[in-house]
Amino acid sequence: MSQLRVNAQVKLCIDSVLTQAYRAKYGMSEGLMCVPFYCDPFCKLVYKKTDTAGLCGKMVFVDKNNFVKIKSGFELPCWFEPKFSESLCAVSIGGQIAFIDTLGAIKIKTGLSACSNQKNYVRPFKSGRAKVYKGSGGLKNIYDVYYIDLSGKRIPYSVAVKVKIKPIPKPPILAVRNVKDTAKFARNLQQHVKIESNVVNTPTKEEYPIPAFELPSKVSKGKYPLSPENLALLKAKTPHRNNRMLVFFECAQYQYENMHVDDTGYCNKFVFTDSALNIKISGGFKLPCNFEPEFSEGLCAVSVANEIVYIDTNGNVMIRTGLLACDSVLNKASTFRNGIATLYIGDKAIKGLYTTIAINTRGERVRLLEFDDLDLAEGKVGMFKNLTPEESVNCFVGRAKNNGYWFLIEKTGKVRKKLELK
Repeated sequence: MSQLRVNAQVKLCIDSVLTQAYRAKYGMSEGLMCVPFYCDPFCKLVYKKTDTAGLCGKMVFVDKNNFVKIKSGFELPCWFEPKFSESLCAVSIGGQIAFIDTLGAIKIKTGLSACSNQKNYVRPFKSGRAKVYKGSGGLKNIYDVYYIDLSGKRIPYSVAVKVKIKPIPKPPILAVRNVKDTAKFARNLQQHVKIESNVVNTPTKEEYPIPAFELPSKVSKGKYPLSPENLALLKAKTPHRNNRMLVFFECAQYQYENMHVDDTGYCNKFVFTDSALNIKISGGFKLPCNFEPEFSEGLCAVSVANEIVYIDTNGNVMIRTGLLACDSVLNKASTFRNGIATLYIGDKAIKGLYTTIAINTRGERVRLLEFDDLDLAEGKVGMFKNLTPEESVNCFVGRAKNNGYWFLIEKTGKVRKKLELK
């Protein structure tokens, strides 16, 4: 097997302050720490000419005294930090995830890509087993989860459920006074003996080699469990309007430890939640292929039975567009703004060419796309001689594409009157 061991003692030349910073950032594991080999120009006199050959700027493993124990020849995986556990550490070698030992020798080749859209990653070894997440790629990030042993042999992933058996009540002590009492006592005793014979013993740890966990019962039902820090990050990067937010219900370790047992049915599915992550819309819809669903003015475009439809904040279908959500022409639908949304109908002959139509919140086609410089009339009253604030309510102003004249237009697309600029 290939080996990355350093034969001569080469010490990373860094001061105590930088050493502490490295410890805080990268962390020691089993006496080793994966750090970049920084070639300080002020340390030239410390190194021999051959000491830093091929090391500068590369990742290496050093011990607590900053002596290099595993030289470059590996890279960092994209989705996890290299940490030693049970004398093995997962790194990237040749673009593949592999486990090396504390001498740098390759012990296990997983065959998984270290950096790809599949987001493969592995957990450190614990009790002779490491958990592997083999990604399937795509938007949903669904994983094939399994364990491997110290030799790299795959162990089927299973979950042991702890069965709680109610204690069997002790047979009552009856005073035998006559024949009838004796018969009653015998029937009572026989009944309890029958109950005990049907009891199933709780499985032992030896019968289930994979550690088990129990889903908690005293947690909120219908809620996506997420730490406050991760919730803040989610809100910062996810559109959140009408108190609805699109969330991928991932079932990682944290979720399982804080999830109601009935919520496991949401795992690896998209749901809409409110700002507190209470699930409001689940199931019945999918993500369209060419745009991200986002609520606006109480409506959101999603895919239902491969058709682009608009649902309300309760998940009810309010508008059916008749456009395929996933096909070769790449149809799209915009969010609503001022009561109007745009449908982009893909051209079957020329890819990327679209016909656009506008619809209102009732799904009716309107003529607003026949006008340029379209804007709310209430903010443009001062531009025109013959426009009053009362007339501008719930209307637009726009300039006709064919002649350049300005018009007052209702939200339905009906032209109310021609406007005169001041």
